[in-house]
Amino acid sequence: MVDPAISTYHSFANGIVQDYGLRIGVERDSVMLGTAQSWQLAHSVVEAYDGEWEHFTAAKSTLVKAVLDMAGECAEHLVTPGTVRDELRRHIDHVVAQPYVAGSTRAATQKVQELLDKLRTRVTVTELAERYAAAKLARRQLDFGDLVSLAARIARDIPEAGRMEREKYRVVLLDEFQDTSHAQMVLFSRLFADGRSVTAVGDPHQSIYGFRGASAGQLATFRTAFPRVTGEGRAPSEVAHLSVAWRNSTSILEAANTVSAPLNVPAPWLRNTTVQQVPGLVARPGAPLGEVTLGRFLTDAPVGGADAAEEAGSPAGPAAPSTLSEAEAVTQEVLRQRRRSFETDDAGNPLRPTMAVLCRGRKQFEPIRRELERAGVPVQVVGLGGLLRTPEIVDLLATLRVLGDPDRSDSMLRLLAGARWRLGPADLMALGDWSRQLARTREAMFRRGDAAGEELDDDQSRDAVVAPDLAEAGSLVEAVDHLPPAGWVSSSGRTLSDPARRRLDALRRELRALRSFVGDDLGSMIGEVERTILLDIEVAAKPGVSIHEARRNLDAFTEAVAGFVSTAERVDLPAFLAWLEAADQEEDGLPVAQLEASRDAVQLLTVHASKGLEWDVVFVPGLNEGSFPSGKDSRWSSGDSSIPWPLRGDAAELPHWDWEQQDQKEWLASEKDFTEEARAHAEREERRLAYVAFTRAKHALVCTSSAWGGGRSKPSAPSAYLNDLVTLAEAGAAGYTLPHWLQGEHQGDTNPANARPERASWPFDPLGPRRGSMERAAQAVLEQAAAPTLEVDVDGGRWGREVRLALARQARERERLPLTLPSHISASTLVELREDPEAVMQQLRRPLPRRPGTAARKGTAFHAWIEEFYGSGGMLDLGEYPGGADAYVDETLGLKDMAAIFERSEWALREPAAIEAPIETKIGSIVVRGRIDAVFRDSDGGWDLIDWKTGRPPSPDRRAAKAVQLAVYRLAWSRLKEVPLDTVRAAFFYVADNLVVRPHDLADAAELEAIIAAADTAAGS
Repeated sequence: MVDPAISTYHSFANGIVQDYGLRIGVERDSVMLGTAQSWQLAHSVVEAYDGEWEHFTAAKSTLVKAVLDMAGECAEHLVTPGTVRDELRRHIDHVVAQPYVAGSTRAATQKVQELLDKLRTRVTVTELAERYAAAKLARRQLDFGDLVSLAARIARDIPEAGRMEREKYRVVLLDEFQDTSHAQMVLFSRLFADGRSVTAVGDPHQSIYGFRGASAGQLATFRTAFPRVTGEGRAPSEVAHLSVAWRNSTSILEAANTVSAPLNVPAPWLRNTTVQQVPGLVARPGAPLGEVTLGRFLTDAPVGGADAAEEAGSPAGPAAPSTLSEAEAVTQEVLRQRRRSFETDDAGNPLRPTMAVLCRGRKQFEPIRRELERAGVPVQVVGLGGLLRTPEIVDLLATLRVLGDPDRSDSMLRLLAGARWRLGPADLMALGDWSRQLARTREAMFRRGDAAGEELDDDQSRDAVVAPDLAEAGSLVEAVDHLPPAGWVSSSGRTLSDPARRRLDALRRELRALRSFVGDDLGSMIGEVERTILLDIEVAAKPGVSIHEARRNLDAFTEAVAGFVSTAERVDLPAFLAWLEAADQEEDGLPVAQLEASRDAVQLLTVHASKGLEWDVVFVPGLNEGSFPSGKDSRWSSGDSSIPWPLRGDAAELPHWDWEQQDQKEWLASEKDFTEEARAHAEREERRLAYVAFTRAKHALVCTSSAWGGGRSKPSAPSAYLNDLVTLAEAGAAGYTLPHWLQGEHQGDTNPANARPERASWPFDPLGPRRGSMERAAQAVLEQAAAPTLEVDVDGGRWGREVRLALARQARERERLPLTLPSHISASTLVELREDPEAVMQQLRRPLPRRPGTAARKGTAFHAWIEEFYGSGGMLDLGEYPGGADAYVDETLGLKDMAAIFERSEWALREPAAIEAPIETKIGSIVVRGRIDAVFRDSDGGWDLIDWKTGRPPSPDRRAAKAVQLAVYRLAWSRLKEVPLDTVRAAFFYVADNLVVRPHDLADAAELEAIIAAADTAAGS
């Protein structure tokens, strides 16, 4: 069989644009923008706007986001900003022409003008979206929205593109189809809705990316968008329900089915549209009962911080239900669940369970993270929305900002008051006085020189290059770099203490040394910063976690740096810092790498980020009304960015604003009715999100709520989703427990957090009560290092035993373990097995990278030229193929000579049936894969397989082994085409020698299986 092509939806669309984009004017070298880079470009477009602005009510940052949202929605729903603008102007003109009250001269209220201004702002946003698109076009840049819209346009306007794509794929499988947009539906339907086998798999109840353009109704429209073609015509495609859940326990499935049941009831606005009925989930055979634990608590975090937590009881210890906070309860349950095991490894040893805390929003992270760390539980905060705020990354960023911007006093304050330099309030105030004195001195020097009309001397000009910004009261960065002289006293009577001066002097030397690396590449500079500020040692010293787990955040940040360097136009420190600011504000932090469930740490992430993952134990805190569900709506009439819903591709699924009324008062009333329906629509989205959260759990689900949290002035009621589960528990549903539930009479009328302020000492001591013992241990080490070396018996005592155990463990790991061939190998590996099976097995035991060489580069370059040659009908010269401008490379590899030889060969005049054809066939118990360079159809109906070789022909004693590659190709092709083996020929063409080598004794299936068997024998010996 041929290897299947697997890609994401955006990756597939990117391939369409790359292959056919030139036909609609899209260059192949267009650069893909990340979200932060798109924000920066849109920001420049908004700043350059010079049109009417009187109707603006939004801040500049809000307008930038509106431009991006408008551009994205237009792309996802295949409408132009001009179409949106025409619809909005029609709307505005209609309303302006109507009286406030029909038949009356009564003046319009302020609300009419405010809503009209919102619509006028949106008209301006469509104009800015067009300028944003023009800016991308001028810079040869694309964003993710462009990929799908351009691919859909190609599928619509370029018939040859559709025909060629249909020739590639006979069978199409569309996974997670509930997360696709209208544009993606149009793209695939235009390409493959011709009656071929197309299958879409998805769960409408898991459609949680509506804010990205996905529609829960996609699966319902699939049946008509991809109809079956029968002899009687076209008919809706068939539906098969896959309702058996192979992940979840039965009690968890009951919770998921309970929260999703209302989604099968048609919404009030779906008057002429039926809702696709989705059966409830069914447990797999033999599924365990599992457990669902429910709770409601007084506050979301301990009142008064750490001190209050110690008074109420540690997270691991008991606390009264009336005082127990939600974060403490989650931590107690985490500690209990960590002592359990649901799975074992291959040796039968129990494994620690995987656990995750899924929050509706990131603001819920901090109290739970703090309590888990206080209890000694390793925590992994997932997503750079959280990553940019983790302590080690905050310190790293603060140092980078101080190096890149002398006005970042806020970042310098973070360093000075942090755990390493620990300056107290008195010294910080004195340093602030010194920074203001420097600013006043510089200002006076500038004015004195300006008034005199004379040039300043060298010392003065250094401090007065530009006029001072009077809004800036001085820079702490400058103050540290130019410390006051000894004995300095400020006008307020403050001075620096001796310990502070010593620490500031050390910090100054450190920063000056780091500034010498600012011109280096970003990766090297950031690595140097990490080492200089001792961040690598600090994270390595984290108790209770491995070094890899401790470095997880730093490694993720390093990957983000590499991603920026590979895509940005400027890669200096100021550009990187500006990109991070945009990422932090507009991406809610940077995206994270592919996440895997961890047994080493509790993972803390949002519900949206949990899609597609699973854990043994899942916690869903914050199930409060107004929080989860949020109680908000995302109607298009609010804000400044959404396109009118009637223009969306999924308009039939959405409520609509009936705005064509007889007067402005009725117009306002119709918008209010629309708001209620939009809020109900948003609640259905939230219900799907809860369904996703509950179904992430395999064995245990913990759902909690709190009456008070943050700065709330009124208590929050428990979520309707949580109340539904409580009803199950009270009815005696199996697996449900309700250990803590705060009754309404105990929640009070005031927020306990406002009655008792949180207290902490400053500067913060990272060692806390451990400082005395740690300092004594450090002193003992220093004394021992300074003492003369004594003759000691290293074999005795505890350390000797530890050394012997470590050596024994290392020896055991070095023992030769039995080795078998992998289930899949390449055709070239099979050739090597024929030549030297023992060497192949040794390579499998200890894989080593192969040394790159000229021969490999020559082969790669020639194969690329061959593909271009046949793809263009043989009309390209060597220098014309992509990359051919590097003529010196061509001369070094001899590509021009090989191209000339090939063009005179018999193969240049033949039309191949396939180029780079992927094959896969089973030989014995092993699946062998490879790619045939070229396949030709002979005049007698047979097949001729050709493998291009840019090297020299092998010696006679190696020819039989090399022929194994052709034997595999021949066997795989005969099986793929279901033709006799003797109708398939194969040959090597050694291009440099213009030599065709056609072995006549190619191995059959039995002989190839013998090679596999011999390799297995060699492995076992």
